[in-house]
Amino acid sequence: MLYPRKIKLDKGELLSSDIQMVSYKEHMLQRHRVLFLSGTLTGETDSHNLLMALDTLSHDPIIMIITSPGGDLDSTFLFYDTMKLLKSSIITVGRYCASAAALLLATGSKRYLFSHCKVMLHKPWGRHEGDSRDWEIQAAEMKKYESGFINALLECGASKTYNEILADIDRNLWLEPNEAIAYGLADEIITPVIWQSLIKEDIK
Repeated sequence: MLYPRKIKLDKGELLSSDIQMVSYKEHMLQRHRVLFLSGTLTGETDSHNLLMALDTLSHDPIIMIITSPGGDLDSTFLFYDTMKLLKSSIITVGRYCASAAALLLATGSKRYLFSHCKVMLHKPWGRHEGDSRDWEIQAAEMKKYESGFINALLECGASKTYNEILADIDRNLWLEPNEAIAYGLADEIITPVIWQSLIKEDIK
C-alpha cells in the first residue's frame, strides 16, 4: 500500500507525484511517529538510528511496534541504551516479543500488548569455538550477558528478584499477555480506544 508524500510549499501542502509515493512504514513514521521493529535483531538493524532521528525533530512520543523473535544481545543493548538516551518517550506495543525483544518491550515508557501477543524469556545462548581457554573466556562473557539482561529487566520494572528471573529463564518461559503484565514486562492490553488515542496527533 502506498501513500502520497505531502510537501509543504508557501504555507500550503502539495501532493507529490506518483513516483514519489511512500510505503506504509514511511507514512506511519512521518505522519504518526510510529516505528515498526520487525524480524531478528542484528547488527544490520538500524531502527535505533531512526529513533534518534525522530528525537531531533521533536520530543513528542514515539510509538514502537515490536514483532520480533529476538536476536543478538550486543544489538539489543545498543537499542536499549538508545531508548534510554532520548528525550522522547517511547511507547512500546508488542505483537510478538521473544528473547531479546522482550527486553525492548519492557523498556518502553508505556508498554502495551496485543491481546494474543506471546512474550518469551530465556537464557542468552550461542556457539562456542576455539580451544578450551577460548571456551572459558566465552563462558565468562555469556555470564556477563546473562547478568546484564536480568539487571536490565529489573531496571525496566520486572516484578521478580534477580534470582527468581535467573531460575525462570533456565528454560524458555512463555508468557501470555496477562502473565507478562504481572511479570512487569508490560502495562496493559491495547484496545481500539487506546490505539486511536495514541495516533490521533499528527506531526505539525
